[in-house]
Amino acid sequence: MRLVFRELDRQLLAEHGFGIDSYGVLITLVSSPGRRLPIGELGLRRNLSPSGISRSVDRLTKLGLLERSINPDDGRSLLVGLTRNGIQRLREAQVTHHRVVREMLLSYFDQRDLRRLGELWEKGMPGAVSSPTWPR
Repeated sequence: MRLVFRELDRQLLAEHGFGIDSYGVLITLVSSPGRRLPIGELGLRRNLSPSGISRSVDRLTKLGLLERSINPDDGRSLLVGLTRNGIQRLREAQVTHHRVVREMLLSYFDQRDLRRLGELWEKGMPGAVSSPTWPR
């Protein structure tokens, strides 16, 4: 798994200008309601410290992939959302991500293995295989 993540990080950086951690932030936001979350919630979902999520959001905001706004629910906390550019760049990066995973992991499985893997993913996260959209 570590080798796959290292290669994902290397290729995402080389081809898209951001690594696997940033990719995870973008994926988390694209599957959230309104494609935005409070920064604290985003940090919790990505298992990042408050300073870690702040640094990640700062980098992605400078790249034009995220935008920050005041949370209208409390008027003081930050909401982090995907920009149109962020969605586009994520879709492009997904092609790289999927290619690397297929080459480094899935290419070793036969059809029977892949069916079983799909069954296991569906059992552990209902909708992971059967849903036409990313499951919540």
